[in-house]
Amino acid sequence: MNAVVEMSLDALTQVRRAEAAVRVSVGTDRPQQFEGRMANWRRVVQGPASSASSCCASWAKWYVALRVSAAPPSREVIDEKVKPLRGVVSADHLDGWMVEAAWRMMGDYNDRMAIKAKYIYQVPEDRIRLHLKGVRGPHVNLVVARAEKRLQALLITLARADTILS
Repeated sequence: MNAVVEMSLDALTQVRRAEAAVRVSVGTDRPQQFEGRMANWRRVVQGPASSASSCCASWAKWYVALRVSAAPPSREVIDEKVKPLRGVVSADHLDGWMVEAAWRMMGDYNDRMAIKAKYIYQVPEDRIRLHLKGVRGPHVNLVVARAEKRLQALLITLARADTILS
């Protein structure tokens, strides 16, 4: 009888550990993914520290170069010459451009500046208020939370790279 009780307690303990692991992974997956995308956006926007270019960021230089380059060949030529077609930019840069497009679609100045101060300039949270207009005191945290929520909603609507307008 004791062996059965010990086995059922062991099984119950394993089930509870598995449930706790699922709760932890589900609860923290989205914020870590968002934080990772924001870190990637900062790297794309700032570019390499050693590059001194005339553009505001390396992604802007690449985007302009791609936009003004020659027209792509016809589909038949592509099918004959290239199999499979390689991407022109890396997935990280493309995701950085998508976050940049979503950031530019945010309407409120304070929302944009709160996101930019926190993730691009990496300003401490108690100093973000210096970048905002007309927001002081405990309202700064509310502005930052609202801005993050709006940016996440825009990133969901811009789920594919095709939605970025030229």
